[in-house]
Amino acid sequence: MLDVKELPKQTMVQGFGRAQLQLLAKMLKLAREITGDHYRLSDEESVNLPVEVRTLANLQEFEIQSGQVLAYIARYGYAEPRMGRGRDLYQVNVQDHNVLERLVSDGGGIDFSPLMLYVLTHELIHVIRFVKFLTPFHQGDSDKLLEEKRVHALTQKLLSRVPMGGMNEVLEKYEHLAL
Repeated sequence: MLDVKELPKQTMVQGFGRAQLQLLAKMLKLAREITGDHYRLSDEESVNLPVEVRTLANLQEFEIQSGQVLAYIARYGYAEPRMGRGRDLYQVNVQDHNVLERLVSDGGGIDFSPLMLYVLTHELIHVIRFVKFLTPFHQGDSDKLLEEKRVHALTQKLLSRVPMGGMNEVLEKYEHLAL
């Protein structure tokens, strides 16, 4: 959903460590529960969303982005063998190096888990809105900006109810992005 730019080929970037990947998996599970509850998805629907989350270790060079992008969604089509019809798969491409840089640049004011919960909840809201045809994947710039503001506002609303240490700092940091 975000506009992205490719990093120069010679750039070396740091990915998440084992402990961060374990926390990421926990935050993904929690983000699925939060978004699934909001959109009234069954547990099965929530788990079976056509989405996969990938981190730096699993990204192709052209999927690695520079700058402020913490994660972005790519959509790929595939043919379902049993039904013989096309399906979409959404990939949330987490930009580990940008997340880690954001944590350092904020001077310790934001913690990893609440930031990742914010990012993953935000991206899952996008995916659910695409899957449920609430908004198209391809949009013009003004519609794309309005959609980003809607999703940020909803992310803020949903996560303001989550009793997690450090969440208020993340919500405050990103509240200017909402409507």
